Amino acid sequence: MTELKSKTVLICDDDDLLREFYARVLKSQGYGTISATNGDEAIAVLEQNSNIALAIVDLLMPIRTGWELIEYMKGRDELKNIPIIAITGLATSFDEFENVKQTCNAVLHKGDFDLEQFTRKLKELL
Repeated sequence: MTELKSKTVLICDDDDLLREFYARVLKSQGYGTISATNGDEAIAVLEQNSNIALAIVDLLMPIRTGWELIEYMKGRDELKNIPIIAITGLATSFDEFENVKQTCNAVLHKGDFDLEQFTRKLKELL
């Protein structure tokens, strides 16, 4: 369990309840968490913490969207290899879904969230 404690996950979602839910699940699995409510906060976190092992990113947020955050991460050598789980509440077009699949390591839909699938994906990526 000590090995997991050193792994910190960035949770970036403007929904307080979902952010807290993800944090509880991650902590119960032994991971540390840092939360951000928008892309700008997430960028500040990433610039101050070199130990982020995974990012959970809501695609639709105010101020700076998840897409913009992902683009920022992929454009930085020190951040581009951090695995990303994209979270979306909207039905995406086929092209958008393919773009997310190519850019991120996993895509989860808020409407049909599966806790087992989520924890399995965490273990796989971390």
